[in-house]
Amino acid sequence: MDPFIAVIIELLTTTLAAEGLNPPPEGLADLIEQPPDPALGDYALPCFTMAKALRKGPPAIAAQLASAAQAHLKPGGLISAVEPAGPYLNFRVDVAAMAAHTVPAILSGAYFAEPRATPREKVMVEYSQPNTHKAFHVGHMRNVALGDALVRILEYNGHPVVAANYIGDVGTHIARCLWFHQNHLRELPPEHQAPPASDHPEERGEWLGLLYTAATQKIERAEESVRIHYDREVSRVLQELEAGEGQVYTQWQDTREWSLRAFNAIYGWLGARFDHVFYESEMERPGRDMVTSGLERGVFARSQGAVGVDLEPHGLGFFLVLKGDGTTLYATKDLALGRIKFEQFDIRRAIYVVGAEQTLHFKQVFKTLELLGYEQAAHCHHLAYGLVVLPDGKMSSRAGNTIMFSELRRQMHGYIETNYMSAHRGDWPEAEIEETSRQIAVAAIRYGMVKQDPSRQIVFALEDWLVSEGDTGTYLCYAYTRIQSILRQAAQARRLAPDPAADLSLLSHENERILIRQMQDFNRVAARAARQLRPNLVANTLFTLCKSFSRAYTTCSVLHAESEALALARLTLFAATGVLLREGLSLIGITPPERM
Repeated sequence: MDPFIAVIIELLTTTLAAEGLNPPPEGLADLIEQPPDPALGDYALPCFTMAKALRKGPPAIAAQLASAAQAHLKPGGLISAVEPAGPYLNFRVDVAAMAAHTVPAILSGAYFAEPRATPREKVMVEYSQPNTHKAFHVGHMRNVALGDALVRILEYNGHPVVAANYIGDVGTHIARCLWFHQNHLRELPPEHQAPPASDHPEERGEWLGLLYTAATQKIERAEESVRIHYDREVSRVLQELEAGEGQVYTQWQDTREWSLRAFNAIYGWLGARFDHVFYESEMERPGRDMVTSGLERGVFARSQGAVGVDLEPHGLGFFLVLKGDGTTLYATKDLALGRIKFEQFDIRRAIYVVGAEQTLHFKQVFKTLELLGYEQAAHCHHLAYGLVVLPDGKMSSRAGNTIMFSELRRQMHGYIETNYMSAHRGDWPEAEIEETSRQIAVAAIRYGMVKQDPSRQIVFALEDWLVSEGDTGTYLCYAYTRIQSILRQAAQARRLAPDPAADLSLLSHENERILIRQMQDFNRVAARAARQLRPNLVANTLFTLCKSFSRAYTTCSVLHAESEALALARLTLFAATGVLLREGLSLIGITPPERM
């Protein structure tokens, strides 16, 4: 626990007992927050929960406790003042004590090793879940950014985590792609009639997506009689695929590999990690077995030839798990996937990062798993997220109005080259320019995709995400490189290097105090982000940290400090800010460059 919160809890417990409230309200530590205005104090306790027990209004309680707490304050202690502010009880911390605790701990790494999660549950985070034979576009980036950030944040808080992917490598969309390839390829412009070179895996995957889009548009735009004919041809291709042999099956194997290589290339560029990959093609047989078992146990029932489970008593309707013709559904396979997760990976919690449109589906899956006897189903969670849209509207692979990954990367690198890297041509090694460009692009994408609450829709506007001012990943990278520049300048101009033993009590400016306070609170924010499954909390606090650093840097110069001791204290503070920023950015999958 934050040592300052621990002291506040001790002070509150003593004060509340003296005022006749013993024991204090449950979850007192979780109630303590940071005031929105730093001028109000460093910590605040809302007094609403104590109104019933003390039979007073929250403002009166805050005033009463502030007065009573004065008698229990220790001279020279960590808490310097307790003050009422409406319904809140505000606490001021001795800034020298906070700096002495926080800054050296960050520089040594001890701050990042503090225990946070209790209990430490084994968690599986399933994310990305792309479909083979479809193009990977900018909309898919939100799922990857959210899921990978969750993996990192949960691990940071002490949870053992399995990062998992579930790839859709079977289904009608693949049959459509292969059908078009077999029968209508020459209807495309000549430059699209052959796959790109094999040394560009992501472009090969996108070419398959182009075929899928062309197939879908051809079928949907056809007259009804022709459309019926096309659908029958696609069904025959699907049957050949499900037979598991023959020319179509061989073609599926080859083109499936193209998609998988494309996905891996994209994940490598983003720096996303997977410990295990599930495939939809592996879930059909286990799913059928679960349906058979569920029928025997009376959990499932037949209805007009189909099989399902009546979830009406739970407000979830009828959940179909096997169609009347005996074919499986997504539901069948998701049940099998859940069972495999529980039985083979020994996980306590399972988090599914999937779009909000699947909310009902996952409620039905989790309830069905519970009825089948899997107690872990109570610990399954669907992290629903909003769509990524373009300024002119929704994207769709079916309609073909998406920004494919290769085009996204090309546009981003073009902007970065023009606005950031061109000035360094001839001075920097080419390898550093390339890697810095990638780091800025990844930072812009990842931060833009996680900075908002997952439930909110995101509008993607490339240039807005790449500017170095405002609420962007590029700005956070710029703040980090600015800190590294300060360190280099101090070493050259004043031969100073950060020193944890510096006299940090000299940091008396209000902007320095605010910066130290925000640094101290980072672990608490990271713990809350893990509990609430909200990476945006980490992203938002990093943006706030960078703004506070900028104000402190502007008002508290290192090079022009009044004394060598003050310069060293400020340099040490800024160095710790850089370390915390780098570690914090890593939790949302960003590695900032050392210079821009």
